[in-house]
Amino acid sequence: MDNREDKILNSLEGLHKATAPDFFYTRLKGRMQREMEAKRPPLFLLKPAFAAPVLFIILLVNVFSIVQFNRQPGKVAHSKAAVSNQQPATIESFAEAYNLNTESVYE
Repeated sequence: MDNREDKILNSLEGLHKATAPDFFYTRLKGRMQREMEAKRPPLFLLKPAFAAPVLFIILLVNVFSIVQFNRQPGKVAHSKAAVSNQQPATIESFAEAYNLNTESVYE
């Protein structure tokens, strides 16, 4: 056991403190400052060339849905009358009240 401890102590004699290469801290500080100052490019979604067409499409969808909703005023009055009756609620009356039984585009 004594021999093993001597080997360990002898191996520790040659150790010395690790040193950084020349100008390491100067380069590190410079790199950190460059990274802090570097601005990230704006996201693609925020660019006007992308945002303007997306907003225009959303506007078109809103206008189309308002026109379609206003095109069928008779169904709204009919559905309110169906809801005010004292009939038990069914799936058909629910669909009619919320205008869910519209005709399919493919028919």
